[in-house]
Amino acid sequence: MTAIEERGVRPATERPVRGSSPVPAAVVTVGTMALATVPTPLYPAYARTFGIDETGTTVLFAVFALGAVAGLSIVRTRRCAPWAVRDRIVTAALLGAAAAVVLAVVPGLLAFALGRLLSGLGVGIAAASAVTFVTDRARAGRRNVRFWDTVTPGLAMTGLALGPAAAGLVVGTGALPRWGLYVAIATVLTTSAALLARRASRPVAPEATHGGPEATNSALEATTSGPDVTNATREPATVGPRRVTGPDPRPRMARWPDRLGACAAFAVTGCFGALTPHLLSGGHRQPSVTEVGLVAALPFLAGAIGATVSTHRGRWAFPLVVVGLVLVAVATAVFPGTVLGTVGFAVGAVIAGAGAGIVFSRSLGSALRNAAPERRPAAASDTFTAAYVGLAVPVVAVGTLLGVVQQSVVIVAFTVVLAVVGTVLTLRPGSHLRDAAVRQHKSAL
Repeated sequence: MTAIEERGVRPATERPVRGSSPVPAAVVTVGTMALATVPTPLYPAYARTFGIDETGTTVLFAVFALGAVAGLSIVRTRRCAPWAVRDRIVTAALLGAAAAVVLAVVPGLLAFALGRLLSGLGVGIAAASAVTFVTDRARAGRRNVRFWDTVTPGLAMTGLALGPAAAGLVVGTGALPRWGLYVAIATVLTTSAALLARRASRPVAPEATHGGPEATNSALEATTSGPDVTNATREPATVGPRRVTGPDPRPRMARWPDRLGACAAFAVTGCFGALTPHLLSGGHRQPSVTEVGLVAALPFLAGAIGATVSTHRGRWAFPLVVVGLVLVAVATAVFPGTVLGTVGFAVGAVIAGAGAGIVFSRSLGSALRNAAPERRPAAASDTFTAAYVGLAVPVVAVGTLLGVVQQSVVIVAFTVVLAVVGTVLTLRPGSHLRDAAVRQHKSAL
């Protein structure tokens, strides 16, 4: 095909089109994740309002985790295969908005549990759908593709960091009442859903039912090889004169090291989320909502930065996690309830969170890289399911163990487990945490 002929067919697939911006989908990802962690510094107030103890708040978090895993499982089922990715993200945004409204205006413990369940469902559907969709939209619109390829792995942790930080800065300082923050989140999510919704008058680039850039890439390849774009997206690929019709030899699901890495990475952040209110209130000191919110946001924020700019340091990820947790254990055991203890906790949270972000980014990138294009959404779903199981386990375990053993024992035991997991994942042959694999990481997203 000549350059002139190629330019003649390119507008049908490559030109920037209205409605192709990846921003609304990215906002849905960040917004649903932020809603998930908004209650973190507010749980003591909720406990007093509902008359529940630490076990009760642990159960409430378990309700959210159940919703997240359920949302991921729904997207994973074969019946959802024809469900377009954009429609999934719109559904996730609306579920998040509904959850925020329930949390804002409906009183009572049961209403709070319902809001957390809806929030979890929205998080699960968004996490399984948006990770490849954002870069797909960027490529379709040819807008800042390198930027979106870089920041997409850290979107989830960015949202998880924004939640407690917003609660601490807005609710803790009295700038807005608690319901006002929830209403603001609902407004953002509803607006993003409206921008993503289908409109007959707005042409959009072709998108795959299962998500990811494969539909766009197949269309671009069709413009250089000659066949009609429509036929290229309908006909199976060919190799020479033979047509490939058999199953793809690559894994259909994320491999166990990828799932274990994602589980361990989110377990680190979950541990900090569960321990922050307890560790900052050592002795007779009661930390403010603002302090708890900002400190609880640190591991997530460091994880987002690690997932974005430090993925080439994969072999140092678990050592960072271990060093950060050891620093937290020492600071909170030697200087409980003091400013020095809080500073040590914050520094340890940043170090461990950065390592967790690198682990998660490398695990997700490896899962997507090793999956066939049509299996990438399933691989993403598997990886995020493992991540949210990892997020839930330390929260439930900490809530159960703190009444039985000292918190320093909990941290030490958790550190030992992560050190063993990190050793297994780093030293195994073909480890996805080795620096050699980073060259292919961004291209997998």
